[in-house]
Amino acid sequence: MSTKKIMGIIALVIIGGIVLLVFIIFATVKTKSTSINKYEPFKEWIGKTVTLNKETVLFKDKVEMNHNSDYPYVLLDSLHPKWQYAEEQKAMGDLEEIIRFPEETILKFEKAIQYTNGVSGFSYPTIFGTLTSNGKEYKVGYQWGEMSIGKRFDKVEECWQFHQAPWQEEKDTTFYDLPTASLW
Repeated sequence: MSTKKIMGIIALVIIGGIVLLVFIIFATVKTKSTSINKYEPFKEWIGKTVTLNKETVLFKDKVEMNHNSDYPYVLLDSLHPKWQYAEEQKAMGDLEEIIRFPEETILKFEKAIQYTNGVSGFSYPTIFGTLTSNGKEYKVGYQWGEMSIGKRFDKVEECWQFHQAPWQEEKDTTFYDLPTASLW
């Protein structure tokens, strides 16, 4: 073999190695998602229309929380566990308050997705739908559910609990099993 062919093979192996390394890093740190439409408690809500029994606030996030461009707005209420964080983000200018909706606002659920952060590995389920108020429709995502870290470390599969959402009359105290989102 000539020196030129050997150098070409070495260059090809190096470039291939770099491409493979970049792919591995991408697959590791990318936020992953999976549908949770068929998992409790989401399967009882998907396709249903509900009337909200609390005032809710619509936000536009400058740094997307739900990673779904079809549903550009974030819906929260004052009892949501992320409410204080949202208030801080709004004060810093990272979150823009769009409109406040009164009780009796209509929300139709369309799908639910579990997101898993590639860096931290933490997951957050989000239910998506269309909110209707004064003849206008808003595509919204509502982050709903938290993992009990203690139950997870004890290898209890039913480790997800759900705070009282603005469409529920009372909090569901059951723990549920949800999948971890994966790349494929």
